[in-house]
Amino acid sequence: MMQNGGPGMMGNMGGMMDMMKRMHGNMMGAGMMGAGMGSGMMSPGMAGGMMQMFDTDGDGTTTPEEMRTQLQAKLSEFDSDGDGSLSITEFEALHSAMIREMMVDRFQHLDADGDGAVTPEEMAAPADRMERMQMMRSNMADAPARPGNGQGMGNGSMMQDN
Repeated sequence: MMQNGGPGMMGNMGGMMDMMKRMHGNMMGAGMMGAGMGSGMMSPGMAGGMMQMFDTDGDGTTTPEEMRTQLQAKLSEFDSDGDGSLSITEFEALHSAMIREMMVDRFQHLDADGDGAVTPEEMAAPADRMERMQMMRSNMADAPARPGNGQGMGNGSMMQDN
């Protein structure tokens, strides 16, 4: 088995990383495998839960070597036919396993009452919050400048006319 870009079972790990970056870059805001990759080390805040799975020594930082080792282990684990590479079906299983935790977190966030079911009202809650925020912004933009609300205070004097 060759590594570091050579032929063999693990020879295309860079290609796998590139594919995962493209797949997750927009979804994760470049956090999982995006902009921070060039730094050599990734902090847990930068990448969230997905990177924590690669932090094998538990020090809170994922190194390229830790990531490489974990990705190679994932390739071996999900290579169900043992041919040394992942078919689309095998990669789908890997991908599903990797994003399941994030999916569960999002479900729990929507399930406000914690009953294990997302109601139509809970599903609409993010849109409702967005609408309230837009209305607040609009109201603030339309509000006239009045003394005492931090706008139009002139020279900043707190003295009142008598």
